[in-house]
Amino acid sequence: MSEKDPLQGYLDSCRLVTARLVDSITRSSQMASSRTPEMEELFCQWRDLIAREILTHSTDGRLEVDRVAEAIGISPSTVLSLFLALHRAGEVTISSVQFRKGPGMNREICDCLRENSEQIEGEGPDNDGY
Repeated sequence: MSEKDPLQGYLDSCRLVTARLVDSITRSSQMASSRTPEMEELFCQWRDLIAREILTHSTDGRLEVDRVAEAIGISPSTVLSLFLALHRAGEVTISSVQFRKGPGMNREICDCLRENSEQIEGEGPDNDGY
């Protein structure tokens, strides 16, 4: 079995990143072109419904982000975003934030990019003399 050429690995990574960027731009463009008053109202209703659901899981004044995200079926980032929206609207006051060290990687990128970047990191200057 032959080793993968470091340059080819880098090029593959660039292709994946480019594909993700193009996909993201395309999706953003499609969403922007679909932004009608009715769609905006439906989104606001959804956001308010999910925000209320978050509050039902936080009856003691604490928000356990991972537990609430799992119970509702959304990501922890979305829970935090919606909770911040409640704070901005004056419906809650955030008075304290508790956190712990994270995994050291961006949770928002797709697995295909994460796997490819890990392969590239193993082929960098410290490992093959580039």
